[in-house]
Amino acid sequence: MKKISYLFLAFIVALMTSCGVVPDVQPVPEDLSLPVADGTLDVAFTDSLTNKTGTVTAASGDNVNVSVIIKKTATAGKPKIMRVFIATQANYRGKTDQPLFEIDLKNRAEQTQTIDYTVSPTTGKVYIHCDVYDNNNKVTRKTLIVNVSSEAQIASWQNVTLGAQNNAAASRFASATGDLYKVCDLDSNKINIGYVDITYAADKITAKPIFLSNPRRAVLNFSTTIPSSNTVCGGGSTAGGTSTYFVAAPSTVDFAAANDAVLGALVIPTTAEDIIAEVGKTYAFLNGRNKKGLIKVISIVQGADGKITFDIKVQK
Repeated sequence: MKKISYLFLAFIVALMTSCGVVPDVQPVPEDLSLPVADGTLDVAFTDSLTNKTGTVTAASGDNVNVSVIIKKTATAGKPKIMRVFIATQANYRGKTDQPLFEIDLKNRAEQTQTIDYTVSPTTGKVYIHCDVYDNNNKVTRKTLIVNVSSEAQIASWQNVTLGAQNNAAASRFASATGDLYKVCDLDSNKINIGYVDITYAADKITAKPIFLSNPRRAVLNFSTTIPSSNTVCGGGSTAGGTSTYFVAAPSTVDFAAANDAVLGALVIPTTAEDIIAEVGKTYAFLNGRNKKGLIKVISIVQGADGKITFDIKVQK
């Protein structure tokens, strides 16, 4: 019976074709699933940004800045290229989609790269796929999910500690990502210098603790050449970066309650790239990315080998 049915179907198709009627053939849908990630590099977002959840919240127009730590493993080649793709559906990417941008990685076993994405959708989710290729052309993928909010967001960091110039701790901070930088972090990856907006030192003349921009360090005679005694990056440079301006915050500003509207209303003259820091005081800043923020000082250990601890809020 089945054989007769098949023969009848074939007869109908042949008849339709001979009469000039072409059967409606449905197109094969494009495969929009993510390309296979077959690499074995160790790729992770900095814990300070995502708190290990792999998600952030931002509004349309906000900047999402995320640092990616890339490490070679025993079974992977050295990192070669990072390509960043944007999608608005989970597990999706067209085969012909072009990356938002790509970064040629340094030929080294470990490095940190920072990416910058301005949110455009007004609702839903955005998927930022960071595809890292090793020198065997194997891909390791790390995806950041951005939950799109209707309200502009801020980034908040608590208990940030920076060391003064003779302290071994990190002396530089990127408020966009929450990352701390030691001198070798800057020398090995100059792309990150643009994100460093707050540095700390003890003034060379007064010994008072000060916040200052990275370019201001050279003006105040802090060395921008890494000592040759540094076995990791001796002789390198920590110069460069963009200006950050500081001012004492108005007494009417409540740090704990500050949101994007409060930060946006701050008046910060583009005059002072350094300011004396005092425990319990709150300072406003405007960075080179045109974002405003507040710093609340928690504690200070005085001196060139001392340190400062503070909380911070900044616009995304």
